[in-house]
Amino acid sequence: MPSRKKKTPGLSDGYFKLGGLLLVVGILLTGVVMVCVSVSTYRDTVQTALRQSVETLTVNITEAYARDTENVEEEIVKLIRTEETEYHNRIWFYDADAKEKYPGTNEGIHLLTASVRAYLETDDYMEMGYFTQDAEAPQLCCVLRFFVEKPDGEVQCCYIAALSDASNVQEYSRMLVQSLVICLLAAMLIFLLLFRVGASRLDNQFEAVSKVTKQYAEGEFSARVELPEHASLYPFGCTINRMAEFIEQNETTRRNFVANVSHELRTPMTTIGGFADGILDGTIPEEQHRRYIKIIAEEIHRLRTLVNSMLNLTKFEAGEMQLRISSVDMAKLVIKTVLMFEKRISDKNVEVEGLEDAELVVKADEDLMFQVLYNLIENAVKFVNEGGVISFSLTQEKGMAHIIVKNTGEGLADDELPKIFDRFYKTDASRSQDKTGLGLGLSIARKIVHLHKGHIVVKSVKGEYTSFEVQIPVSGV
Repeated sequence: MPSRKKKTPGLSDGYFKLGGLLLVVGILLTGVVMVCVSVSTYRDTVQTALRQSVETLTVNITEAYARDTENVEEEIVKLIRTEETEYHNRIWFYDADAKEKYPGTNEGIHLLTASVRAYLETDDYMEMGYFTQDAEAPQLCCVLRFFVEKPDGEVQCCYIAALSDASNVQEYSRMLVQSLVICLLAAMLIFLLLFRVGASRLDNQFEAVSKVTKQYAEGEFSARVELPEHASLYPFGCTINRMAEFIEQNETTRRNFVANVSHELRTPMTTIGGFADGILDGTIPEEQHRRYIKIIAEEIHRLRTLVNSMLNLTKFEAGEMQLRISSVDMAKLVIKTVLMFEKRISDKNVEVEGLEDAELVVKADEDLMFQVLYNLIENAVKFVNEGGVISFSLTQEKGMAHIIVKNTGEGLADDELPKIFDRFYKTDASRSQDKTGLGLGLSIARKIVHLHKGHIVVKSVKGEYTSFEVQIPVSGV
């Protein structure tokens, strides 16, 4: 018979044991403290009642002696018996020499010992606590010294000792302990039921999360954790889902990157290989060799640019690119860059605005900032409409330099704006108008701006304009 697979303990099992232990310890400690306090309070109440009863008896005895009636002894005996009958206390009445004047049912018990008398010389009342000697049950005991004055003026010292049955205190203690045990068992039962219900739900939630994360471990990132909003692990599940979306997006980006690089490499390499083979096997006439060698050189230059751009991106992401900070006149740098596109600007009959009185000096890496401006201005020249306008704005506000490059033209759709800085991303307009671009320029520009602790923002209105704003600290990184 095949052995049954041992079930792996759920995560809640550990919490159940720990929670149960803490609950038991907590109830026990609380219960023990409550029992001790309650018993002590009840005992003090009984002791106080005993003292008040004895003090009342001494007052009545003192008044009886003061009246000096013929049957004073009988009256005192009657008072003591009434005390014993009504309050169920056992009374001893002693004179100044510790002689029992009313032994009652003392059964040979002598409470007024020499040590007790010595104590009563300094204090008229002595509480002896539990007294169990020659008694069937624990009893509370107290001794009180008082003075009686007879009509002839004689003052006599007397003592009253009293025992009160303390079995009710013990019974009260037992009742509290029993109540504590019952409460503990009831609490454990309720805890067991409620925790099992909650633990089962928690285990189901963990199982759902575990199932999805196992799929992630196998490379499948389309699965999502589905939990109700009131579930304990709902926030955790949302975090897992966001992580999966991020990983899935990165995986998509990686695949697109590989595909784009392959495409960008394949096109020039196919061109180079085809023309080179045509020259070597004589398919291309000798008089056209120079023309096709020039095309090969252009494609090699394009490959070099692609490789350099990718290497720069790698350096930016690895944090290996070091800034060489210097004072840079951004106005002059913008004008210098614009002049590099003078012919293309003239061919499109484009008007350039905003450079007449431009002034802006910042602390930055001049070579890298030139690369940013080159990419932005190149994009503006590519996509500006015939007879359109390219405008510049160079300002400074609150320690930040603001450089805006804006061109009229087709603009960008709203869904294109979040992707514009992605590597190898090309809009539909750029695919039709830009046959040689690599789709890396804006990505590199953003990396450079971030390296300067700045931001680059794109704004566009479809069919009207596109603008890029670079914000970097004036005083440098």
